[in-house]
Amino acid sequence: MRTLLIIDTAKLIKSLSRPNYSYISEESGDQIDLTRTFGGRGGRPIHISLPKQIKILPEVAGLFVGEGFFGRSIVFANSNEAAVEEVLEFLRQFNFPVKAYLEISTKDAQNSFVDKCLEFWHKQIDVEISRVRQRREFSNTTKHGTIHLIVNNSILSEVLDELIRQIKAKAENKKQISIGYLKGIIAAEGNINVKKTTGCVYMVRISAKKESERRHYKRCLERAGIKIFCKDMPTISGEEGIRMGWKTTSGRAGAVIISRWDNFIKIAELGLLDLSEDKKTKFSSYMLNNMFTKQFLEFSHFRHKDFTMKQAQEYFGFSGRKVNRLLTMWKWGYANRKTMGKHHIYRLNKSYESVFSLLQSLNKSDRPLASPLVERNL
Repeated sequence: MRTLLIIDTAKLIKSLSRPNYSYISEESGDQIDLTRTFGGRGGRPIHISLPKQIKILPEVAGLFVGEGFFGRSIVFANSNEAAVEEVLEFLRQFNFPVKAYLEISTKDAQNSFVDKCLEFWHKQIDVEISRVRQRREFSNTTKHGTIHLIVNNSILSEVLDELIRQIKAKAENKKQISIGYLKGIIAAEGNINVKKTTGCVYMVRISAKKESERRHYKRCLERAGIKIFCKDMPTISGEEGIRMGWKTTSGRAGAVIISRWDNFIKIAELGLLDLSEDKKTKFSSYMLNNMFTKQFLEFSHFRHKDFTMKQAQEYFGFSGRKVNRLLTMWKWGYANRKTMGKHHIYRLNKSYESVFSLLQSLNKSDRPLASPLVERNL
């Protein structure tokens, strides 16, 4: 269930604070007329009208934090059509013109690639694409190039910057908001890392150059119920990378690292990859290839019945690793245990059934996003 935040625009305006600027607001019907002046200095005032209530999904806030920019204009850039549509839907409520341009890396690409990308985005969004920027120095890493959405209004940019700042704070303190917010963050800045030797997911990382950003993401993850066990991946500058003998000259942004199977299950349970079809497909495929996942599913032979360690040993051919998995599942709460005489009797419980169903569904097509749960006056 998604949470739709409904923000009181008048309260939001009162929080605005920019050097040398003053803000005057006045209600007019279902709108608020907002004027920005230069606080007694010269300069022409700027006027805009805003809805009395601003509606925003935490997912959109996460997308803006990961791939947005607030300056003289509002800019959002992404190659994921679902993410682009979410942001467009949010921007439509303000009735400001939205411009778009397409950026495509064309090194080693076929001549028809640019036309195919344009055709794809023309079908996906109802915004005219004013130009195409070809990056001939880079090889393409996206299916259809990257769309840049732009709204040229500095005062709206200031309002939305403050809005996102407030939602970031809420995401650290309220679980339901943190879940949606992290969906946007991971769609924008998340990566699924697979170990080549085993073909398994071994970490999900969220890129963040600044240490303060990484601390913020970790607080949101912990609020959502995901524990961080690994140290952050540090940011490496281009110069440091060269000294370390790296082939790239651009360095590397730091990242928060999510590890461990139980955290990966939590990611799937919370639907944190729902905004990125490609990332979710990759995660599902390599999660199902995980050895512990396979052994977890193999224990389904014992669903709905009591069994002993001896019976598990006989079923798995006395395989030590698989039998040890039973003890792990018991310690993690997926099996109950009781003592009868000299024997421990095990039974897979509701927690096992829940995760079993989840793993079974990972290779099925995605369900549409649920209708938002409305949360007012935030």
